[in-house]
Amino acid sequence: MTNQDETAPKRRRKLKVSYIIIVLLLIIAAGYLLFRFNLKSNLQSKLDAIRAAGYPATCAELDTWYTIPEFSENAADTIIEAFSYYYEWDKKYLKDLPIAGTAQLPVRTEPISEEMKSLIAEYLADNEKALELLHKSVAIKHCRYPTDFTQGPYTLIPHLSDIRKGVKMLKLEAILHAENAEPQMASDSVITIFGVARSLVKEPILISQLVRIACQSLAVSTLERILNRTKLTDEQLAEIGHTLLNIEDSNGMSRAFAGERCSVGEFLRNPDPHTLLLFDGPSPSTHVISLYKVAGLADADALSYIDLMTKGMEAMQLEPHKRKEAAEAAEAELGEIPKIRVLLRMVMPALSRYVTINLRCIAYLRTARAALAVQRYRLATGNLPHTLEELTPTYLAIIPKDPFDGKDLRYKKLDTGFVVYSVDEDGNDDGGLEKPPRNRRKGESYTYDITFIIQR
Repeated sequence: MTNQDETAPKRRRKLKVSYIIIVLLLIIAAGYLLFRFNLKSNLQSKLDAIRAAGYPATCAELDTWYTIPEFSENAADTIIEAFSYYYEWDKKYLKDLPIAGTAQLPVRTEPISEEMKSLIAEYLADNEKALELLHKSVAIKHCRYPTDFTQGPYTLIPHLSDIRKGVKMLKLEAILHAENAEPQMASDSVITIFGVARSLVKEPILISQLVRIACQSLAVSTLERILNRTKLTDEQLAEIGHTLLNIEDSNGMSRAFAGERCSVGEFLRNPDPHTLLLFDGPSPSTHVISLYKVAGLADADALSYIDLMTKGMEAMQLEPHKRKEAAEAAEAELGEIPKIRVLLRMVMPALSRYVTINLRCIAYLRTARAALAVQRYRLATGNLPHTLEELTPTYLAIIPKDPFDGKDLRYKKLDTGFVVYSVDEDGNDDGGLEKPPRNRRKGESYTYDITFIIQR
């Protein structure tokens, strides 16, 4: 046998191996292209469905979605003008000022000192014009802050810090009016806090809704204090109760989920290494991001994020006591995010935690509304009711439900006064036990309810 006869089969075998490798590479390439096509197609279908449902799918669309009727008066203009008159005290003077500073108020049943009253009055006098405009803004129906959501993660929202300052001023104003036995002005200050918080209800971003919730919670704590320090008339109690009923709004958080789905989803579809610096954690390099996009992981992340936010929006349409379970189920369905999905891990929100924060706000509002009805009953009869059922239908159309378990809010007479309460997220009825002060011992275990307490 010649050398040519021996080498011919070897060449043919090499050619067959080469063909097999080429075919395998073509199959892999075809599979990859099919995978990328399906990802893109699924993603586009999701975006089309979002638009068909009337929601924005891009940051430009989000900016247009956050709007008010043309030519209508804008409460944001008045609120922004208010803070052009805001006078910020030097930090060295804030140490003796409560709420806006670092000093502590006495417990809700105790009067504040004359020195503290004088300091609060001075602070409010320095901001008289700002307070006047904040009160004026409450009468304006529509609100749209000059926020440019086309900027996505770079969107600036400077008005949030101003709003925090404003509600603290208003709380101090309400407290001072209560201490001076001026119930109507104290009531007006509380209603204005709720009004300033309401100015954020349509802002489609989570941080804005968290600030709104914090402002509403602060308004409730203010109301609790003034009811322990001064007597409001039936008309004043009814007006605040009407305000509480009208501001309970789950749509604000749902809008936030829609906005986050839009802006973060757009970022995930086309990630920018510079934008990643805005998020927590180490930022991948440009080369890593490029490989990430080529591998289809960016589109996969966008799909997962859009699905989770959509389910969060759906959860917010359920009865309050069913929302947390639905949000937890959505998170469980997503499962643990693999470490290779670095972008999704960086931006994924704690959905159930945000839902719980919203439920707590609802609990604060409902316990306050029920407590106001108890006060009205006591004014009319001279006695506390034995149960909340006695308040219907004269003072409450129905007994408000606990947003955590769907049962009626709890009510209990105290040695002095009463408490209306919700069981909070743990679902345990702790008998109306109040949340402990922040200075409790480190590591101390403590369960409590969400309470509204009047001790008089």
